Amino acid sequence: MSHSQRSAGPPASQAKATTRLDTGGVIHRGVKTAVRDGTWLVADIYLPPAAKDQRVPVVLERTPYGRHIARFRAFGELAAARGYAFVIQDVRGRGDSGGHFHMMTNVPHEGSDGIDTWHWLQQQPWCDTQRMGMVGGSFSAANQQALALEQPSGLRAQILRDAGNNYRERMFRYHGAFNVGVMLPWAITHGLEQAELSGDTEVQVALRAMRDDSANWGAMLPLRRGASPLAHAPVYEDIYFRMLETADDEPYWHNPTVRLEGRWNEYPNDVAILLISGWFAHHANANLDKLQELSRRSQRPIKLIMGPWVHSPLMLELTTAGEVDFGPEAAAEGPIERAWLYWLDRHLRDQARTLDPGEPQLRYFVMGLGNGHRTVEGRVFHGGEWRSADGWPLTTTQATPYYLHNDGSLRQERPAMNAAPLRYDFDPLNPCPGIGASSLQSDAYPAFVLPGPRDQRCRPDFAACRGTQESLSTRQDVLVFQTDPLPQACEVTGPLVLTLWVSSSARDTDFTAKLIDVYPTSDAHAEGLALLLSEGIVRMRYRDRRAHGELIEPGRVYQVDIELNPTSNVFKVGHRIRVDISSASFPQYDVNPNTGEPLGQHTHTVVAHQTVLTDGLHASHIVLPLQPKPSSRS
Repeated sequence: MSHSQRSAGPPASQAKATTRLDTGGVIHRGVKTAVRDGTWLVADIYLPPAAKDQRVPVVLERTPYGRHIARFRAFGELAAARGYAFVIQDVRGRGDSGGHFHMMTNVPHEGSDGIDTWHWLQQQPWCDTQRMGMVGGSFSAANQQALALEQPSGLRAQILRDAGNNYRERMFRYHGAFNVGVMLPWAITHGLEQAELSGDTEVQVALRAMRDDSANWGAMLPLRRGASPLAHAPVYEDIYFRMLETADDEPYWHNPTVRLEGRWNEYPNDVAILLISGWFAHHANANLDKLQELSRRSQRPIKLIMGPWVHSPLMLELTTAGEVDFGPEAAAEGPIERAWLYWLDRHLRDQARTLDPGEPQLRYFVMGLGNGHRTVEGRVFHGGEWRSADGWPLTTTQATPYYLHNDGSLRQERPAMNAAPLRYDFDPLNPCPGIGASSLQSDAYPAFVLPGPRDQRCRPDFAACRGTQESLSTRQDVLVFQTDPLPQACEVTGPLVLTLWVSSSARDTDFTAKLIDVYPTSDAHAEGLALLLSEGIVRMRYRDRRAHGELIEPGRVYQVDIELNPTSNVFKVGHRIRVDISSASFPQYDVNPNTGEPLGQHTHTVVAHQTVLTDGLHASHIVLPLQPKPSSRS
């Protein structure tokens, strides 16, 4: 049977309960639908009054987060009041749905379960089979992408909030390194949620104790199978360790929920897609890739809103991230429900199906236009404003190399041919703390990880700092390169890549990079402020995006590119542009033991003697996407 044909399938069971809405619509709760392997998936269906006697446009969301949570209920009621049927379904193995859950690598995969659900919906008497859409964020956006690859008939609109296109390269792992800062909190939180649903008291007690002891998580690392409280939730322990240990590009990572990259030509070209992401979100690079790849193939509008946000359900409404306040303007593209329903109205109902004349593909927030004062909440007012563009990178971009010099300067002049290299020692037992990040999300465990833009100075309540308050720039394993105070404002908007020429005494090791906006000393910042904007990492055995690990030769010089998150920031007059180089960002990423042993299974660590070349032949540099004429507010 082709994917475009409806699956007859067994009928769904009767709803467990029906609730009438004040608007005249109804909610059918606990509706079961069987997919092809016989597993029952459970959904709530919000129907408008018109569904009693006519077909209405249908919007589907499939979630691992529990279909009962408040934001799904709120959107369902608003959608039904607007004339849509909204279907919110628990994915396989989560909530009330049957089957086994393995994050985004389930077998059968989310595309398979999604298309079976889609075909069932098209059999319902209230479904307008030619006006169907999908919404959702994170996992619920990634499984939309997997479903879209199944070529569902009638799909006309999608809203994809911050999903990736290659989760091995840019999420669960980052260019070889394992994203502990996301996966450990995720496994504990969701393992506990599932234990609470099942009523398993023993597991609840064990995982609550671990959850409440996040200040000591770093001391537990690296975790071993069966040796932590996570072992009480074997499904979630297995997810954590499979993703830690499966470092090579194996079939495990080819599941369509985690790998859209390379399948652009299979994506439907007649779907209007709203993308949403943020400069400090997991999938900033991925969403800009999607804007480019889908736009060049699609016959329908593709639009991206890129704000100053971390990965969050509150994207479009957030005005802060990390230690920074961007002002109320940061929420100007919201509220969430209004933005989502506006997109659906235009592309599922009898309203305009194309972008308004002159409407750009990209709305992006330029950070750094604030005056830097401390707000009542103690945040730095970094400020910013919205701008628009047609496509990415911006056509006005002036890609400009800034070279790393061995005197610690960062300049456009190429270094001398005989300039000496710089060296430092990387000890896995004393890794550089990761303070702030552009690839974290949860601020629920501040003793363990700190997402978003933050001052690069230790604080005693952050466990990785081990009680110190030192600036990271004073560590011997951090190389700092910075410009002189800027005589005029400088806008950097675009992708960021740092090219290093390096060698190491180890058979495998890591190199990290950070882009930082350095504020001058002032009444608000007596010791200055080094504000993280973007960061990246590369594990040397996976340099150049290798599919399979290949150890390096100690002492040999290698050229490596480190991809950072893209950014848009105005460095104001008197500020400095700074680049930091190190070999760890702990505990955000797993610490490389430098031994070359199988990842997640090492038996010991060694100190790596690192060399960064800064001469004219090996001119390590970052390419900054400079833009002309920063705003007058700079």
